[in-house]
This record gives sequence, structure tokens and C-alpha cells, in this order.
Amino acid sequence: MTVLLKAQNLSFAYQAQKTILHDINLSVKKGEVLYVLGPNGVGKTTLLHILAGLLAPDTGQVTLADQPLGTYPAQKRAQMIGLIPQLHMPAFAYSVKEMVMMGRAPHLGWFSSPSEADESVVEEALEQVGLYELQDRPYTSLSGGERQLVMIARGLVQKCHILLMDEPTAHLDLSNQHRILEIVNQLSHQGLSFIISSHSPNDALAYADNVLLLSGGWVTEYGPPKQTLTEPIISSVYGIQTEVVFDWLAGIAVPKAVVPRRPLKLVPESLIEPGSRLNQVYEQSLVSPQIILITGLSGAGKTTWCQRLAQSAKKMGVTVAGILSPGIYENGRKLAIGARDLYGGEERQLAQLREKEDATLATPRWVFDPTALEWANQKLGSAPKTDLLIIDELGPLEFLRGVGLTEGLSRVDSGSYRVACVVVRSSLLPKALQRWSNAVVVDGA
Repeated sequence: MTVLLKAQNLSFAYQAQKTILHDINLSVKKGEVLYVLGPNGVGKTTLLHILAGLLAPDTGQVTLADQPLGTYPAQKRAQMIGLIPQLHMPAFAYSVKEMVMMGRAPHLGWFSSPSEADESVVEEALEQVGLYELQDRPYTSLSGGERQLVMIARGLVQKCHILLMDEPTAHLDLSNQHRILEIVNQLSHQGLSFIISSHSPNDALAYADNVLLLSGGWVTEYGPPKQTLTEPIISSVYGIQTEVVFDWLAGIAVPKAVVPRRPLKLVPESLIEPGSRLNQVYEQSLVSPQIILITGLSGAGKTTWCQRLAQSAKKMGVTVAGILSPGIYENGRKLAIGARDLYGGEERQLAQLREKEDATLATPRWVFDPTALEWANQKLGSAPKTDLLIIDELGPLEFLRGVGLTEGLSRVDSGSYRVACVVVRSSLLPKALQRWSNAVVVDGA
């Protein structure tokens, strides 16, 4: 089948040295539905704007019907490729019908008025999206979801060959989401091609012919949904553990939905109970090292959870090493953070409440002692291979700045343990799961 649109080696940066997209390659055939998925800020909208000709790539090129996109006059390009933006707010209170009629502009002359045929095309589109009765209403008086339906209708009346849709179902209720995606499906069978940016893997499973997964501005996976939307891939890209639910059709497993997995509620003392989930993790470590991420908000009890786990491990005769960071309190107020070497028993003060703005090794709340951090890193680096490794905790210094308890990251990466128990605050859990996508996530409350 003929390729309508092709992108080769696209790269783009809004600012020098801050590249948003890296070496993007894709192609779309007649009647194909391509979904572009990825976390917020990875460049999905930017990519659509490049494919629409609104932005020029720094490297690479886009071809439309085997001709460089930049060589098309604007009106001719608009007859072949259309873009439905995610949000739109006009300066004037045009009627719904007038807003949709603007989509016919590429087919009209400079001084031409819409014909009866144009009127029919607009009315058909309004009927398709369920807004025919609202055609005389001011566009500015509509809800966000209704405005999105108007923009979709405007894209439909453009009668182009390829329609780019930026999160078309983002502001729609369940019924209208289904309606729009069914329209996409029906029009694709009639030969219209779609490139849709979305945050919904489930929509891609149901409607996409191919999926392009972006992570950090790079293409992570590209291909049919069944191959690209797997549990390990989705978990790694989004930094959240997921489960793909399958339906059996004629003896074939067909993926139907992607469901996020919530952190497990486990009791540390259950480690010594045969058959418990925690005990199963420990038994699985006979085959390969296991990682447990203890997560929760500040003050949820993550350190206490780790203390209880260490005590249970010692009852089993399990060797324990690592760093525990208990709070140091005075009159019920947490004033500092300690660092306890679980292998040797030595303890030092790791951090204190931040009082100065110019602290270099600090988070918004705590100032860390470089000497204590060096000591903790040395203890982690010199500790022998152990059954249970506890790292309490890895935070913004380690994940975002590459400083702090860096030996903790290295030790977990090395696999020199049977089970590693790592404390990670909720906001950094996606970063941790991108690094250790197979970890077991436990609620530390």
C-alpha cells in the first residue's frame, strides 16, 4: 500500500542544546491509524506540528505523497493534511457552524462564499459528532468537551488525506470518546489516514494499526499494538507498573486493556510466613535478585517498615546490609536525619533542617552533610554481598542530580544481593520504575 506521509531522521529543539525530538522515523499509509503515545513533555504535540508543516525540523525531512512537505503551498498542503489541536479559544464568538465551516477554507477561493455542497459537508460533520442541534450556538459558550467536538468536526470537513489529532478525547465523556473513535475507525476504512497523539494505551489497543512510543524524545517502540503495548515496555516508558488484560477469541489471546497496578499492602513480618507474598519474593531471589520499592508520602512510615523487615530477616538467619535513615526528633519535631550502617552498626547524622538558601547539597527541606554522605557511600561500597540490602532512601539528589547516596544506585544495579529493599518517595516512583521496571512496589504506610 502506498505511503502517504513519511518522516525520516527528524530532530528538533526549541532551544540550543535542548533537543526535544531525536531521530524520529515513521510512515503512514492510506487508511492507517497511527497512535503516538508517551508521557507528558516527550514531544508528541511538537511532532504533530512538524508533520503538519507548522514547525520545521532541525534535521531530517517530512515527505507527503513523495514530495517534501516544505515545497507545498499552504493551501495545497491544507487540502492534504489537517491538524486538530488539543485546545482552542477563538477571539470572537463565532457560531458552531461558522467554526466548522472554517475547515472548508482550503477548498474555497480568496473571495468565494461557501456553496450548498459546503453547507451539506458541514451539516453532515455536525451530525456525526452530535452537535447539529447546537450549530447556531456561540462556540465560546460551549463546554470544553463540546468545543473539542467542534474542532473534530472542523477537521472532518477539511476532507484531507491525513488528519493529525492531538489528544482528541482528552476532554470528552465516555460516550463521546467512543463516538469520536468509532468515527475515526469508519473513516480509516474509507481511506482517510490518522496520526493521533494520546495518553490512552487502551484506545491504541482498540483502534491503532501501529503505535509509536516516545520516551525522552526518542522512539522506544514502533509497530503493531500487540507488540509494542506489553507490560514491560509500558511500565518502563511511563514509570508505572501495569497489567495487560487479555480476552480469548477463537483460542487466541487478544490484549484488551492496560491497567495500572497499585502498590501492594504487605506486612514486613510476613517475610517469615511460608507462602506469603513477601516470602514468595524472597524465594524467587534464589533464581534472580529481587527489588522491592517502598513508597509513600513523607512521614508515612517507610523507614519503620524497613526496620521491621530487617528484624524479621534476622530472625530467619538472613544477612542484612545497607543504610537506614531514621528521623532524629526533639519534642516531637523532626530536626535531622540519621544514617545507620546495618552491617556494622555505626550511625551518623546525615542531614539537618534547611535554614539557609545557599546550601549546595540540599533538598527544599534538608541540608546534607557531604562527609556523612561520603561515609555512607563507603559503607555501601565495602559491604559484602548480602541476602537483604536496604537503601533508605534514594531521593531527588540521586535520581535528579546524580549526587548524594550514589553508591546506593550502583549497589542496586549490581545485583549483589538476594533482595534489595529501596525507599522511594511517591513523586520519584516513576523514575525508579524506569530504572528497575520489574520491581515489586509496596505501600510503606
